[in-house]
Amino acid sequence: MKLRLFFMAMLFSASAVLAAMPRLTESGVEIDGGTMGKFIFSYPGFNTGGKTVKPKVRLDGGKAVLTYLADRAPRIELTLDGDRLRGSMKTAAEGKLIWDMFLPIMFGGKGEWAFGPDGKSGVFPKEQPSKPHLVQLHGSWFRLTDPQSAESIVITLDGKGFWQLQDNREWKWKIFQLILYTDVYPGCTQEFTLTFSSKQPEAVPVRVDRFGQPKNLDFPGKITDEAQLKADIAADRAYYGSLRPPETAPWGGMAGSRGKFNLKATGFFRLDKVQGRDVLVTPEGDLFFQLGVCTVCPGDDHTYIKGREQIYEWLPKYESEYKTAFRGHWATDFSFYLANRIRKTGRPYELDEWKREQISRLRKWGFNSDGAFTTYTPVNAAAKFGRTPGLFKKAGLVGDIGDPFNETFRRELDENFAPIAGFRDDPTIIGYFIANEQPYGDVARKVPGFDGKTAAKRELVKLLERKYGAIDRFNVAWGLKAANFDALNDLPLPVQTEAAWNDMQEYSRHFFDAYFGLIARTFRKYDPNHLLLGARFLPANISVEAAVEACGKYCDVFSINYYSRSIEPEFLEKIHRLSGKPLLLSEWSFGTAEQGLAGGVIDARSQTERGQAYRSYVEEAAALPYVVGSQWFSYLDQALTGRYFQHYNGECMNIGLVNVADRPFKEFLHEAMKTNYRIYDLKLGAVEPFVWRAAGSAGNRTPKRLQIPRALPGHKVDGVKTPWPGRPSERLDGSCLVTGAETGGTGADFWLCWDEKNLYLYAEVVDSTPARNSRTGADLWQSDCIELFTGGESPDRSGPLLFSDRQLLISAAQPKGGSWFVNQPVQAGVQAVVIPNAGGYTLEAAIPWEALRIKPETGLSFRFDLGLDDSDDGPKRLRQFMWSGVANNSADRSNWGTATLVD
Repeated sequence: MKLRLFFMAMLFSASAVLAAMPRLTESGVEIDGGTMGKFIFSYPGFNTGGKTVKPKVRLDGGKAVLTYLADRAPRIELTLDGDRLRGSMKTAAEGKLIWDMFLPIMFGGKGEWAFGPDGKSGVFPKEQPSKPHLVQLHGSWFRLTDPQSAESIVITLDGKGFWQLQDNREWKWKIFQLILYTDVYPGCTQEFTLTFSSKQPEAVPVRVDRFGQPKNLDFPGKITDEAQLKADIAADRAYYGSLRPPETAPWGGMAGSRGKFNLKATGFFRLDKVQGRDVLVTPEGDLFFQLGVCTVCPGDDHTYIKGREQIYEWLPKYESEYKTAFRGHWATDFSFYLANRIRKTGRPYELDEWKREQISRLRKWGFNSDGAFTTYTPVNAAAKFGRTPGLFKKAGLVGDIGDPFNETFRRELDENFAPIAGFRDDPTIIGYFIANEQPYGDVARKVPGFDGKTAAKRELVKLLERKYGAIDRFNVAWGLKAANFDALNDLPLPVQTEAAWNDMQEYSRHFFDAYFGLIARTFRKYDPNHLLLGARFLPANISVEAAVEACGKYCDVFSINYYSRSIEPEFLEKIHRLSGKPLLLSEWSFGTAEQGLAGGVIDARSQTERGQAYRSYVEEAAALPYVVGSQWFSYLDQALTGRYFQHYNGECMNIGLVNVADRPFKEFLHEAMKTNYRIYDLKLGAVEPFVWRAAGSAGNRTPKRLQIPRALPGHKVDGVKTPWPGRPSERLDGSCLVTGAETGGTGADFWLCWDEKNLYLYAEVVDSTPARNSRTGADLWQSDCIELFTGGESPDRSGPLLFSDRQLLISAAQPKGGSWFVNQPVQAGVQAVVIPNAGGYTLEAAIPWEALRIKPETGLSFRFDLGLDDSDDGPKRLRQFMWSGVANNSADRSNWGTATLVD
């Protein structure tokens, strides 16, 4: 049997300008949207058994071959012919293909979307909506339109698929995402054709004025003519002259601290302890808390102009008085910020002159050093202004994580690090960063799927042979049928048993110890004098504890890019404990949308609120004894049309201390200076930190505890709470809300009891639209649902999930909506009954202990949490409640509560 799946583009009028043909890339099909930008319609992930596997892609001319590391998965061949992508596949497994495409946040408030055939349409929200899922429906086409330019792209499906359009700000990611689900049927050949094109009119409206500001948005302080820029010279002189920062020691250290604390001057920045607190010490021996600012150099203010010149009111020629506003020799990347500086001063941009002025400004505001991504200049030495450069590495095994077992990587690392020997005696260098936001979790996920050409895979096989000795023992442990250990090198090794999972944890420890150890030894070979500042981890990767521990073992400081609305001491304490090193908060900021940019990674409602958030963040961090500094990201606002290296779809956020017109955000800086001017009193505990929380911020919650009584004789699962032990309920109410808003009284009371076979749950849910869930399997959480989290192993252990931890989804669909174990290789039977009523629904369930990997006995304690997912219409979740934990319970057990079985 053959099934045909067709995607095609909508036809356009003859007046439309034809876009460039689509092309195949490593990630998917690149679609040219004209001045809207280029979009990647990704190669599909294959979802079966509740898990989605990304494809391994091999490009061969106009063909892409997709293979998946999953049992009975399809092999998909795609051929690009002009604007048509043809493909075919056959698989033995039932599942879904999941296609997606990311749409930049710049469409918020103006871009239009539409779906057919019912014609449902709308505008992308400017602010984060209460519901992350903007659309969820079955349909046959999707259209994206920019009404300002009348440009659009359309994808049409012959037949119907399930489309989802979502706002990822719910998950701290400023981007929109289109997802298309199509079914895969076993035992038949499926063919599909995709055709991509776009409508691009001959002329588009101007979006950006000649100063790099939004053309059609007015705001206080907006520049309207060159005379205003020239007048800023006198205004700047008066403003900066009025600022009175406190006296500091050279390099921005605490005045008089060398003698007061008997600190030693070594000629380099170093670590020490003062009054039991970790501190940095300047080259001249003074106590130092880093108040750094990243990218104190033009960079993110450059934007990519090629192919969309029409949207700018003004662009100069490369060979003109504005030549220095272009990035190097690239006439495609232009900085309106630098153009405004040239207008203001009447002189070309020159780095040393510019940097000298910015250091003077930063010191006036109370900052004392450069952060990451700052261009080197001798001005730093003359001004005694520290800096934190990064170490260069080529693309590696996974992202830019190199293979420490590969001799070529070891040699290239040595060659790349050798130039730092020329700076070994440079006192301006506080220390070096190893890397930025590396994907540590991908090592354990991807290495088993590599072939024997990869040294890291051969090292894995070597460790497995050393551990198991006999191939039969390995096969039993991993659930495989390999002929011998040599065969493992070229075989994909799916991790589907607890033994395999544990082996990969051991391998991760071995890998990261080798990786960070190699970097540290190579670094010290060329520079014995400066600090190694860690690898700028993302908070999500703290769950890869092997990487945290290894990085801490070989580095002097552990750095984390910690974007958060407020400081979480328990989280930072955990990192400090795992790494064993002082912490540097190496990237963070807040932003607003007041001047037409896309706010910040963390949004504030005004520049004053932005300053209050800054104060609270820095002061609460400085009060922690193991935090030695922070680096605000960044000095300049990003360009309105996105930063250059992301071409059309780059970030465009208000992250700067100054805007595109070189005007400082005075309300924000007024607040920031209050903190910066008293930083050493804060660090030494002489004053209490300023604490501020935005309206509606969730408070910190302590993990809860409960006792679970034994079930009474005659217990049965029928939706009637009789017989049931006489215990008070546990509650889920507004204080437990972790995502969404406007609860409308939604909540739940729940009870638990147990016997030797089952854990029993009874929940009475208050819900004005009860028992609605059209989802199945691993997607049950997206509608009315109860989520149960249990961990019988190591109940005192926090951190990432263990192999035996379980997350169970129980559908609230009536009468028997089904259940799904998210992280269990084999599904187990759960008996559940759902009874709707006028004000909500009752859910009762029996969960086998065997499925939870827990052996019940009186007095046993285990990790436990319970969540409530709420939907109004069935296909999408609007809010989530969690009894004890937080929104990331499915990745980290640190905030789960504890349950104890009693008689």
